[in-house]
This record gives sequence, C-alpha cells and structure tokens, in this order.
Amino acid sequence: MSIVRPALTAVCGRLTLAAVAATVLAGCVSLPEPDPTAEVPYCQKRKKGLTRDCTTAAAPSLNADAQAKRFAADPRALTVYVVRRSWADGINVVRLQADGGPIVETLPETMVRLKMRPGTHALALEFKGQRKVTTVKVTAWSTDYGWADELEGPGRERARKTRLVADLDLR
Repeated sequence: MSIVRPALTAVCGRLTLAAVAATVLAGCVSLPEPDPTAEVPYCQKRKKGLTRDCTTAAAPSLNADAQAKRFAADPRALTVYVVRRSWADGINVVRLQADGGPIVETLPETMVRLKMRPGTHALALEFKGQRKVTTVKVTAWSTDYGWADELEGPGRERARKTRLVADLDLR
C-alpha cells in the first residue's frame, strides 16, 4: 500500500495542476467583437442556464438593427414594427407572417420591421399549431408614415430594447 499511495498522490497532483492551468488560461481568452455586418441566426440565452434559443434564419446585421431603431420615415413605404415583449413570454418561438409572405421566427424581446404599401394587410401569428390572424389598415397621412398600437414614445423605447430579427420588404 505504501507504494500505491505515492503514485496516486502524484497523479492527483498533476491533475490539480492541469486544472489550475486551464482555469488561468481560460481567464486570458477574450471573445472577438461581433462583425456588425454579419447576417447570422440570432441566439438568445435563457435567463436560467446556459442553453440558447436561436432563429433558424439569419437575422439582419447589427448595422441594420441600429438603422431600423432610428425609426426614420421611408417616403416609398409604410413601415410597421412588430415588437415581441418578454413579460411572461417564456422562450417560445412564435412565427409571424404578413400577407402570406415569408414566415419569420421571433423570440422574446425581438422585433420585425415590415415595409408595406398602403392598404389592408393580414398579420398572422403561429404557435403550437394555432394560428391567429389580425387585419391592419395602414395609410399615409403625411411624409411620416407609421402604425402603432400604443403610444409612440413608449412603443419606440420598447422597440429599442429588442433585436431586429427580420427586415422584410413586401412592396
């Protein structure tokens, strides 16, 4: 037994040293800054745990996200912002479709910008096999276009806290 015990101590000592070295080196590694022009799926960490939920399609770049949050009027289109809140929302992927166009996946605290022609449009949400459709009528009344279901200031502030996950031009 006296021969086995020193061998185990030596092996354990090497493992401990290796673990300490790995911990020290991990602290020196930093992640590179994200490319502001990259269009990649958007991933969101869950509040509890390390798992992440991601869109399957690429989201617009961080540059496009910043541009959308300027809420600048487009003289050639009416712009609708669909903002998904996080309150009691969980981590569910909810699909959005406008006028039978592409289906967009949304996560909590994300936003979709829709540029549309004036007129009546159908917006549909899909979740767990259920589909809910609403009709919105968007009209132009001046050089500034827009549609909001709530006050402009709070709506914009809420949208600024989200991440643009789709930028659809349905003209």
